[in-house]
Amino acid sequence: MSKKKKILFISEAAYLNTGYAKYSKEVISRIHKTGKYEIAEFSIYGSAEDPRRSSIPWKNYANLPNAKDEQQTSLYSSSAANQFGAWRFERVCLDFEPDIVFTIRDFWMDSFIYHSPYRRIFSWAWMPTVDASPQNQEWIDMFANAEYILTYSDWAKEIIEKQAGNTVNTIGTASPSAATCFVPMDRKEARSEFGIRDDVYIIGTVMRNQRRKLFPALIEAFSKYIKESQSNNVFLYLHTSFPDAGWNLASLLHENEISSRILMTYVCEKCQHVETSFFRDSKKVCSKCNSYSSTPSNVGNGVTDETLAKIYNVFDLYVQCANSEGFGLPQVEAAACGVPVACTNYSAMADIVNKLDAYPIGYETYKELETGCNRAVPIIDDIKSIFHKFLTLSDKEKECKRKEIRRLFEENYSWDATADKWMKIADDCNYANWKQPAKIIHPHKVDMKQPSNSQFMNQLISAYCYYEPHKYSLFYRSLLTDLRRGSSKSIWDAFYVSEFSPFSSNKPRAISRNDIAKVFEARLKNYNAWEEVRTNKSKLIDGEEKWLN
Repeated sequence: MSKKKKILFISEAAYLNTGYAKYSKEVISRIHKTGKYEIAEFSIYGSAEDPRRSSIPWKNYANLPNAKDEQQTSLYSSSAANQFGAWRFERVCLDFEPDIVFTIRDFWMDSFIYHSPYRRIFSWAWMPTVDASPQNQEWIDMFANAEYILTYSDWAKEIIEKQAGNTVNTIGTASPSAATCFVPMDRKEARSEFGIRDDVYIIGTVMRNQRRKLFPALIEAFSKYIKESQSNNVFLYLHTSFPDAGWNLASLLHENEISSRILMTYVCEKCQHVETSFFRDSKKVCSKCNSYSSTPSNVGNGVTDETLAKIYNVFDLYVQCANSEGFGLPQVEAAACGVPVACTNYSAMADIVNKLDAYPIGYETYKELETGCNRAVPIIDDIKSIFHKFLTLSDKEKECKRKEIRRLFEENYSWDATADKWMKIADDCNYANWKQPAKIIHPHKVDMKQPSNSQFMNQLISAYCYYEPHKYSLFYRSLLTDLRRGSSKSIWDAFYVSEFSPFSSNKPRAISRNDIAKVFEARLKNYNAWEEVRTNKSKLIDGEEKWLN
């Protein structure tokens, strides 16, 4: 009988309440239940000291350093890429020896896997969050290196295939679904629990307050609708954080003269009481314990899925107003609760329009400097028109819309079906040979006075390359371009080499053949060191095996 395949799933931590964490928990738990595989989770925002780790029944590796260990914290802080797992990845691989690595994150979060000294040993299945078109060429180049590429949406799959042709093995879509608690409920009861009258209409959204979530457009469209319709029984419910890494909601509401029509979820930091309230800035008095400690719901002080399901059920219409989405899980959660959806008809949101018969919000686009991707600008009058169109439906028509979107949700989204797609990959991949002899590379001497930069780079690649696909990578081509220019803006081996990187220095710096040679030398030195450790684990630096507890 064949041994169990070993799956290393990289995510944020299955016990956290984030999109990536929810996805990993739902998928890993189903894979684990089969008993067919040996599973380990690499929890990027998990720590070894977190008591919630005990709730995970599969093997778990924490990425955060022990705050009391100066060696760990120093190494962790040495590169920005370490917050995503780069510093501990090889150590985890040595301990677990995976046959395949599963990842579900943005390009810059997972790019260190491509550069890993052990990349030639394990298979890689990657579901990157493709949220815009066109994709940066470096991203496409790296997608082509993974043995399997899944996508969050059909739209993303089409974008990759259009740009990459047959160079990327896009094998399907493995969309998230909603947890079982997200179901239609008695709206009167749900509203009564939050102190909301049954004779009003609620337009709602569940989005984190960040740059790409376009609260300004949503608020302006709602303001225009209220002023033109003269409706006095329609409210906008913003289940979001404030302040956060995004918009000044207080200023936006004041500018649009709409503060008295805005509802928000507040959670008491002291007693954890959840309540719906008119907007009261970033803190208010808790209606239960009377302490001045109730804040808008956020990642650190939020609500349970069960409470969030009740919040969706007070909505008449759900709106996702964003310039792009890798997926946008709240849209599907709202649909699971029987709430009709309106969303920008771009990126993964286009899937929601197609699969859930959502109201499409028209848009224009602009090209983003940092990535070269097109981002959407929703047309405000389109949003306003959707409000009018939906709210003028009869009660019977609204009820039909609610039943239909729940039916479409059940037809198109399923955690079981999504987990099956990952398991098919595990069944298809090859076993990894972690016991193979060390492949130590001793580079030949490179002529630093080659007549051309291309010949010089070819010699470097021939002498120092430890992973065959790297020879044809955009990483090396970009180094050659920088050498020809005599300057570079890139941070090598951190996120990605493109000058579009938001993590790159703004100021170009001079670059020479000696500088490029040092990059190659350092990468090969790192590779050889890890190869020696792989074949003689007693050499693990300074007893670091204790870090993997």
